[in-house]
Amino acid sequence: MTAATANVITAYSGKTWRRLRRALLRGSSDGSCRVEKLPDGILRYTPQLPREDIDSILHAEANKLPQADIKVDHKRIITRVWLRDKSYVLKTYRHLYRWLAVSPDCKGWLGAHQMDNGVACYAWFRKNDLSSATIIYADAGNRDLYISKQHQCSDDRAYSLYHQAGAIIAALHRQNIFHADTKPGNFVYMDDSAVASRVYLIDTDDVRSYWRLSVRRRIKNLAQFIGLTREDVPINIYVTAFTALLKGYMEHYPVAPAAFLALLPAIDDAMTTLYPERQSRNQAILKLLAERLQPESSDTSIHPS
Repeated sequence: MTAATANVITAYSGKTWRRLRRALLRGSSDGSCRVEKLPDGILRYTPQLPREDIDSILHAEANKLPQADIKVDHKRIITRVWLRDKSYVLKTYRHLYRWLAVSPDCKGWLGAHQMDNGVACYAWFRKNDLSSATIIYADAGNRDLYISKQHQCSDDRAYSLYHQAGAIIAALHRQNIFHADTKPGNFVYMDDSAVASRVYLIDTDDVRSYWRLSVRRRIKNLAQFIGLTREDVPINIYVTAFTALLKGYMEHYPVAPAAFLALLPAIDDAMTTLYPERQSRNQAILKLLAERLQPESSDTSIHPS
């Protein structure tokens, strides 16, 4: 299988982002961002998706559209909805705040547009009574890099998927962008054996832009991904997958392997803080990763084998 080209992430900042942010909240004169005051709430949307389709998807149950729950918890419900054989993802927030700047639904809408991750964000409907809000996204994938079946992929395919994830994290860091939740479950792809799968980073509820991204935040992003391991996946599978991840990261950040190796103790500490119950397993994986990278530590960069 040919490796898919890594999904390139770009991010808006400065005056460009401030103008776009204003348009996303208030609407724009050119119609690229629209705001409608409806009887029961406020709808913000872009013309990427026809207005009637937005309405059909928001009222999927009443319109008897096929649906499937992806995730349900006390904060949000994530649902896949099909309209005319095309799937969309709805994220419905249960707990809102009157002040938009801190409300998770507002942060999700803005983050999806500040960080251009290749996943279209079509609409945001917020009820006047603050009981719920729903955002409509394009469907980026039906599999993620945390699922237990992942280790059954062929070596070439697994290398491509994790290498792409590393390149995505590197692209964020290169642009001084911090995504607050880079766990494997937020890296999704379409499971299609006929074509090379492209990985996308989703969940934009907390995306922050900095003048300069600190080493501590870079380390946290890597620790969030590497440290969230499963007992049902053999350690050697993780070592191979994370080697691809780190190669993708170092090729696109870039950082010399020797300098990256020096960060491993800090990554270990961050993983222990995030996932203390996985400490012994994660330390074993990190040790083997260091051994994999050590022979190449004299190079200025790493290239896939």
